Parts: sequence; C-alpha cells; structure tokens
Amino acid sequence: MHGEVYLLSILKNNIVLAMKKLLFFLSCISALFSCGETTKQEVKSFWDQCDVIAKREVINGDTVIVCDSKLVKQKKNIPLNLLVDSIEVIKMDNKNEEALISKRFVHTYFTENYIGVTAYSYFPMKLFRKDGTFLRHIGAIGQGPGEYTVIDAIDMDEKNDRIYILPFSTDYILVYDFKGNIYPRIKLAESLLYGSTIKVYGDKKQVLVTKPISPDTNYCVWIQDFEGNLIQGAKMSDYYKDVTSFSESTITRLRTDAVELFRLGIPNGNEFLYHYDIPKNRLEPKFMVNGDDFDWNIIHELPHQYIVQKCQRIGADDDELFTQKIIVDKKTLRGCYFDGFETSFGLIYGQYSILYAMNGPSFSIIDFSSKVSEYIQKH
Repeated sequence: MHGEVYLLSILKNNIVLAMKKLLFFLSCISALFSCGETTKQEVKSFWDQCDVIAKREVINGDTVIVCDSKLVKQKKNIPLNLLVDSIEVIKMDNKNEEALISKRFVHTYFTENYIGVTAYSYFPMKLFRKDGTFLRHIGAIGQGPGEYTVIDAIDMDEKNDRIYILPFSTDYILVYDFKGNIYPRIKLAESLLYGSTIKVYGDKKQVLVTKPISPDTNYCVWIQDFEGNLIQGAKMSDYYKDVTSFSESTITRLRTDAVELFRLGIPNGNEFLYHYDIPKNRLEPKFMVNGDDFDWNIIHELPHQYIVQKCQRIGADDDELFTQKIIVDKKTLRGCYFDGFETSFGLIYGQYSILYAMNGPSFSIIDFSSKVSEYIQKH
C-alpha cells in the first residue's frame, strides 16, 4: 500500500501515523500539534480525580511502589498532553518500495538527526533523516555477510557513526555505519534468546546486554567489551527462582535514565520491575502489582508513571488485540484503568504496540487512513 506517512514527534513520546491521503487528516494533525505543553494545573487536576491505588513499601531494604489491583475502580482515558512536552509533524518519504513502511506494528528508533524503523523479518532496517527523507536500508534480509533473518533490537550511535543490529537468538551484534558499510561483528559473552536488548557505549567500547529469563540464562543483564569479555553482570539465579519456562522477552526499552527489566510472556503476579544499578552491579526492585484476580504480564516504565498491561487476543487480526491497562502516577500513587491516550480532538490511541514499541523516550504507532477514519467517526 502506498501512501503518505507522518511522524508526530514528541519530546518525551512520539506518535507515527501512516496515512493514505494528506487532506483527509490535515485538520486533525493541526489540532494535535496545537496541544502544546502540559501545565502543572492540568497534571494536578487529572490525578486529583483518581483514587490512590498504590503505596510505598520497604522490601528487603529497598523502597518499592506496590500497586494493589483490587483498589482500581475508575476507568478513564489518559489525556495525551499529560505525558508529553511537545509535538513535531514530519512527513515520511515513501516514494518507492524501499522507503515504504508496509506494517502497522513496527519499532522506531530516534537520534538527533535520524529515524530507524524495523519490523522483525518483514523488511530490512530502514534509515530516514529526521526530516522524513528515506536514505537506505541498513543490511539486508538473508544469511550472507552483514545480513540477518530477524531483527531483535538495534542501537544507533550517531556520535560515533555506528548502527548496531542484534539478530534473533544469536551470539553476535552486527555493526554498520550510517552509510550502510559493514564492520566486524561484536562477539557476545553469552548466546542470546529472542527478546534480548542492547545498549552500546561506543566511547568506552562496551555493550550492555539483557537476556530473557530461561533455564539456560546465566546473566540476565551484563556489561562486556567489544571482544566479548565479561566486565560485570547480574546473575539470574540471584533474582529469579521460577525458571522452569522461557520468558518471551525482557522488556528493557531505556525509556528513562534507568535500565529497567521486567520479564513478560508468562503470568507475572507479584513479580518486580527492576532497575539495574550499574555501580553496585545489582537489580533493585522498584515496582510491583498485587492482586490475585489478574495476571499482569507487562509493566512499562515512563518518566513519571508506571503502566501495567495484559494483552489478550480476541481474534486473528492485529486489530483484535485487546489490552487491559492500569496507569500509576509515581508521585501521587493515584491511577485508574484506561483504554488509551486521548487527544484534544477525541481521538484515542489504545493499541497494544503503542507502548511495547517504545525505544528510548519515544513511542510510535503506524496507522493507515482507513483506520484513522474509523477512529474519527467513532470518537
């Protein structure tokens, strides 16, 4: 499908909208762009309307925010401008097949001047300028030198002109520059599993790696050099006792200054979201959900909120992906159930991937004009 793609870039969070017709959605873009910054009065007013659903507890010497799901009674939509600072509209280039973003559920990565887009094995990594101009594919789908079959995660280091691609279930990281040239691989200290993540510190020539919890996992997070030598790491057995099954992935998206770890893909009642304290080389519990009536299998951390989520597929299509969600404000400990993020003109974004695809301080969503039309007519 060919069409025009727009990137609404937000300082803390970003929305990507793919549209077939420019004129159809132009007025809605203008309305969203005019939201501006959230005032302190708006933030205070919203949380004052919510119940207190969490408390701070000291658990084994660590202060943890504990959400009690039995206390959550209210259901609201979250004003999008409650979570964002500013919005920028960028028209994405898709004049040819190489540039075309053909999937709705994608991962987007941002640097000061570039945007990277991946979609597992559906297409190679696409590199755009920050103004939306398509530049090139980085690597290719295949099994030859510099190729990969499925992309698990990437890291873009604009300062050092390097792009790092982590394929699924591998023991190496592929290295490119922003022109697509290939460089020697980085060997990993352990073979990885689907759902691993990387953060490369190019100046130090070091890599932070997270690995999903499984019977074969030794370290759930570690730091190594570019030659594959382990520098430090947190042993899985010190924090996770139930390791009889493989957790689908460890959700580490670096949305805050912390390295957050939370395993998903299994029922996670009474399990912590951790921060990896690098100087102390330990995992520190920060948040958890209590309540026997619901298994919360995803926890997202934002700069000022936690969001807990359970994904339930009610049909074969991606559009039939339903999530029940709770938001908890870190400062006031107030929160509620919510369907999605509501814009000033009533449009609600509540899809599963709006949070799961967050990488760094940005989130994104791809939508085609037919879907945007449905949202507008509904709301």
